[in-house]
Amino acid sequence: MTLFIGPNNSGKSLLLRELSSHATNPQMVASNPHWVHGASAQNEGTAEEFLAWLADRGHRSWRPQEGASVQYRLGRGASVPAEMVSQWWEHGRWNELQPLLMRVQWTDTRLQVEAQDSLWDFLEPGSSPVQHLFEDRGAERAFSDLMEQAFGKPVVVDRYGQSITLRVGDPRVTKTVPPAPPQVVEAFRSLPAVQEQGDGFKSFAQLLLQTMVRPAPVTVIDEPEAFLHPPQARLLGRLLASMQGPSQVFVATHSADFLAGVLDAENDRELALVRLDRSTGTPTAKILEPSTVRELLRTPLLRYSNIISGLFYDGVVLCESEGDCQFYAASFDVTKEPAKPENIHFLHTNGKPRLARTANSLRQCGIPTAVIADLDLLNNGTAVRTAVSVLDGSWEDVAADVKTLNEHANAMRTAVTVAEFRKVTNEALGRARDNDPVPADTARRLGELAKVATEWKHLKKAGLTALNGTPAFIPAMRLTAALARLGVFVVPVGELESWVPHVPSGDKAKWLTQVFEDGHHRNPNDQLKTLCTQIRAYLHAGSPRDR
Repeated sequence: MTLFIGPNNSGKSLLLRELSSHATNPQMVASNPHWVHGASAQNEGTAEEFLAWLADRGHRSWRPQEGASVQYRLGRGASVPAEMVSQWWEHGRWNELQPLLMRVQWTDTRLQVEAQDSLWDFLEPGSSPVQHLFEDRGAERAFSDLMEQAFGKPVVVDRYGQSITLRVGDPRVTKTVPPAPPQVVEAFRSLPAVQEQGDGFKSFAQLLLQTMVRPAPVTVIDEPEAFLHPPQARLLGRLLASMQGPSQVFVATHSADFLAGVLDAENDRELALVRLDRSTGTPTAKILEPSTVRELLRTPLLRYSNIISGLFYDGVVLCESEGDCQFYAASFDVTKEPAKPENIHFLHTNGKPRLARTANSLRQCGIPTAVIADLDLLNNGTAVRTAVSVLDGSWEDVAADVKTLNEHANAMRTAVTVAEFRKVTNEALGRARDNDPVPADTARRLGELAKVATEWKHLKKAGLTALNGTPAFIPAMRLTAALARLGVFVVPVGELESWVPHVPSGDKAKWLTQVFEDGHHRNPNDQLKTLCTQIRAYLHAGSPRDR
């Protein structure tokens, strides 16, 4: 399975169309190709071996009459003599053999579900998936099981009308060979037809009919997730990645859910992940290591924060929490150039510890990735060293500055006075009765107040300007500049809430709600505008590894 992913308008569908054209006509000379500039083809084995291979894949041959040539079905109602098939094989006429070798599913025809067909001369092989299900009850059961797994409803073949129809539900009668008793016919006829279902149901059914009912050697699918809800898209990805038998599947997708399903497949076929990008004006294709992408799914806190969706954007900004993502996404919206669309995604890692490693994983997938972290990221030398190392920086270049900053901040310790503590306690408890339990947020607040604080607590509120005039100021500025070159942007005002300091902080969710309700996000200050500009420039240039 080869899976093409990437941002919108990166050329995934165009690549599939060029690929499918070249696959059946390698000699063609494309005018102004974007991705596929040429192709070569060769065959192995004799014509007799090819015909035997077709038989193994379920392509039944037949003689229309005694003494006539053996025929092969090439599609709906079309058939050719075996001699012709042999000649096409020997001379490499792949375009003529396409019905036997390739199936293509484009999005614009997805809802034209082939869930009904006519009866035919049973001496001949069926020419459509519905006719194949009519012939093979085992295939019918397998198809029905997959539809029930996706939508909770089985699908049955109605063999008892003037045509063959796929219907939804269980007739709860014993199936029999036509002609059937009236009650059997009525039971089937009472079930709704597949073509009367919603778009998601029809789309899923059409894909299964075209890919899993006698799979073609080569299958091309554009946007398999179209019309599907996330659970069905994920299931479809898992099913296509688990297909049995010798077939090759090319897929272009915009869906993180479909991709997650592919990566979740337990018995997955060999997988090639290719990320396309045209954000710089030059089309690029980067082959990704599936294990790198799977690693993003193996960490539950990342999996359920939808980190994998970053593969479908031109750039990603990682933040500590969902609230940070919302605020900085709003800031980017306000500060962007009106006529210049942006395709930047904001994702969080549930805290600081995973920021650098997640950024590195996304960069290995070819995605320009930046990090926004509160100033207290710098109060842990080990964490800074890890981040610098993971993001291909030099610890020796920043070690002295990290040490100077932390020695200064940790040397200045302050403790709250009894009077201050008593005042805050009385205000926090208010009119609470003696037997009332202390509210959790009040207990947390008082506990923090009782701690002996270092300068870091002040710096997180006041930002880097609080260091102005101290020996740590220049090292701190040098350190944050070095981290910015690695794509880690430390909040210069200290923390998220300090961007709008006149809104009461302490509870980020309440602070964020008031900021949005009062419209403060629409008026970013100059420092925030500068931060957004710096991050944009970094993402546009790409990660240091790409440069």
